[in-house]
Amino acid sequence: MPLPSTSRRTFLQAALASPFVLGAGLARAAGPLKVSLAAPFDGSNAAFFLAQSRGWYRDAGLDCQFDASNGSGEAVSRVGSGVYDLGIADINVMLEFNVKNPDFAVRDVYMLYYRSPLCVGTLAKTGIAKPADLAGRTIGAAATDGAYRLFPAYAKAAGIDGSAVKWQMVGLQLREAVLARGDVEAILGFDSTMYFGLKKAGVAPEDIRFLYYPDAGLDLYGNGIIVSSKLRGQSPEVVQRFVAVTARAWQASIADPAAAIDALRQHSPLINAPQELDKLRWLVDHQLVTPESRAGGLGGVDPARLEKAIATVVAAYGLPTAPGVGEVFDATFLPGADLRKVPA
Repeated sequence: MPLPSTSRRTFLQAALASPFVLGAGLARAAGPLKVSLAAPFDGSNAAFFLAQSRGWYRDAGLDCQFDASNGSGEAVSRVGSGVYDLGIADINVMLEFNVKNPDFAVRDVYMLYYRSPLCVGTLAKTGIAKPADLAGRTIGAAATDGAYRLFPAYAKAAGIDGSAVKWQMVGLQLREAVLARGDVEAILGFDSTMYFGLKKAGVAPEDIRFLYYPDAGLDLYGNGIIVSSKLRGQSPEVVQRFVAVTARAWQASIADPAAAIDALRQHSPLINAPQELDKLRWLVDHQLVTPESRAGGLGGVDPARLEKAIATVVAAYGLPTAPGVGEVFDATFLPGADLRKVPA
């Protein structure tokens, strides 16, 4: 889908004409906010740097430090420990952490990925065409990545024996390279990350294959904004301001993804800007913009769908308790409909 469209540019112009306005008396947050991303600096987090480059966080009285990570597992641990205030992470990885660490439970406060991008990535030459074909194969994965953490749930949903898989643990930055070299026969991760990483490694797009977790019956939400219990309890107004600015940033990034990538490049000059632009467009079209987000706006969740997803993950992990929807997602920090509307 070609982006940005004229309608999306028009939406962006309207947003810029009505900038985020602070409430009376709101000055600055007590100190710098540490935000853990769920990936290296790439197209998936360009919206944050668009807001930062345009001074939107500063205008909201927020001083934000955005740090890359090795996946959702690391982001959740950082926020849960209190070392980081907020983060971006897979809500399902967060759920498992909360059940196992109730005294350090965090909350998702703004949903971004309405269709989970988690999948198995492989190449046509391996002959892997369905979940059952993974038996006896070697899969490369990063230990902190959400796709690896949720593989047991995928294996159960797909009706395969997860213990029959052989593992090679690799860093996120090496995952696609080991598949391209033939060191492993499949890898786990987000579709967009693996697709563009494999292209960069010289793999032809027509040779790339994905087995999606949702296709096995895991109707899961994906990444969203997570908040530490400390910040949520002590400074709820800071959370509200951060979410509102970030919501505006995602609207602007959907309307004009090229501007978001330009802001990312200002922060990280060594990125491959055309590739990251394609990645951002992929995420918008495959994960963010769905019938659900168009109908209800970005940020919120369908409680019934989330309740079912919680039950699925709890069963797959063998967790002792199933948290309620309110213990996983806190809707009280969502901004108004104007900041949640998906640009046409």
